[in-house]
Amino acid sequence: MLGRRSFLAAAASLPMRADAAASPALRDLAAARNIVFGTEVTIGDIAGDPDYASLVARECAMITPGIEAKWGSIEPAEGAFCFGPMDGLAGFARGAGLRLHMHNLIWAVGLPHWTLDALKQGRGASMIERHARIVAERYKDLTDSWDVVNEPVDPRWPSDEAGLCMTPWRRALGPQFVPMALSAVHAAVPAARLLINDDDLEYDAPDRERKRATYLRLIEAYVKGGAKLHGFGLEAHLKPWLPIADHAYRRFLHELAGFGLKLYVTELDVCDRTLAADIAARDRAVADLTRRYLDLVLDEPAVCTVMTWGLSDRTSWMLRDPVAFRPDGLKPRPLPYDCHLTAKPMREAIAAAFRGARGRPRA
Repeated sequence: MLGRRSFLAAAASLPMRADAAASPALRDLAAARNIVFGTEVTIGDIAGDPDYASLVARECAMITPGIEAKWGSIEPAEGAFCFGPMDGLAGFARGAGLRLHMHNLIWAVGLPHWTLDALKQGRGASMIERHARIVAERYKDLTDSWDVVNEPVDPRWPSDEAGLCMTPWRRALGPQFVPMALSAVHAAVPAARLLINDDDLEYDAPDRERKRATYLRLIEAYVKGGAKLHGFGLEAHLKPWLPIADHAYRRFLHELAGFGLKLYVTELDVCDRTLAADIAARDRAVADLTRRYLDLVLDEPAVCTVMTWGLSDRTSWMLRDPVAFRPDGLKPRPLPYDCHLTAKPMREAIAAAFRGARGRPRA
C-alpha cells in the first residue's frame, strides 16, 4: 500500500475529468497576468480522494492549509507538535509542484488552553518566537507567504483605542503583538511575504468603512515603525445580500498598495443562502458576483494572488456551519466545481476575470 506522501504525489498525476480539461488551467490563465491562483486544502479533502487531489494539482499553483497549520492543530499541547497532517499537505505540494501560503499564526479563535495559560503567565513573546521558528523552518522551502495575524480588527467587538480587538493576544502583549508576530516569522523564513488577513472589508456599511479606516491607520504605523509586513489578505467570503462599496473599496486597495504591500485574495467563495433555489439561476448569480468582485480587485495591480476557500462544493465549510445554511435545506454551491467535480459558471467567471485582467510586473 502506498504511504501518505507517495499516494498524494501519485494522485497529482492522475488524468483529469474531461470537463475540467476543456479549458486552460486557472493557474495558467492567472500566470499569464503574473497572478498566482490557488486554493485552501485540508489533508482530509485529498488523502482519500485522488480525483479531487488531481483537480487541485491541475488548477492551482499554490495551496493554503485549512486547519493543519493553525496553532490548535499543530501544537495542541505545549511542546508537543503534531506535524503529520501538515507534513501530508507539504508532501502533496512537493509532489504536485505547488507552493504554500501558510495560514495562520495569530488568531483569537481555536487556541489550545495551554496558550491562554502561557499568555496569562507573561510567556507570550517567547511562545510566539519558539512556535514560529519551529513551524516556519520546517516548511520554509515551500512557503511563499503566510497569514501571520488573522482578523485582529472588528468594530463590532470590544477594541482598544487604535482599533485592535481585545483578544487574548492584545490583552497579554499590548498593541505590539502584531509587529512582534511578524518579526518572529520573518526571522525564521525571511524570504516569505508576511500578511495580515481579514474579512468583510468590501461592503458598503458604516462599520465596514470604520474597519477600512482603522486598517489604513494601523498599517501606516506598522510600516513607519519598520514592521515586517509585506502584504494584506482580503478574505472575500462574498455575501450577495450586502452591497459592495465599489469606489471606497477600490480606494482602500489603492491606499494599501501605496504602503508597498502586495494584496492577496485569500479565501474567495460565495454564500448562496439568500439566492434562488433553482440551481442554474443560483450558479449564475454566484458567478456574476464572483466576476464583479474579481474585476474590481484585479484592477489594482498590487493584487498578486487569488485563492478560493476550496475548489469543490463537497469540501466547503458552508456544509458544516449553520451561518451558511439555506432556509430551504438545499446544499450550498459556493465554489467553482460542484460536488461531482464538474465545473460550474463560477469557474468560468474566474477564468474570464483572469483573461480580462491587466498584466502586472513580475514580483
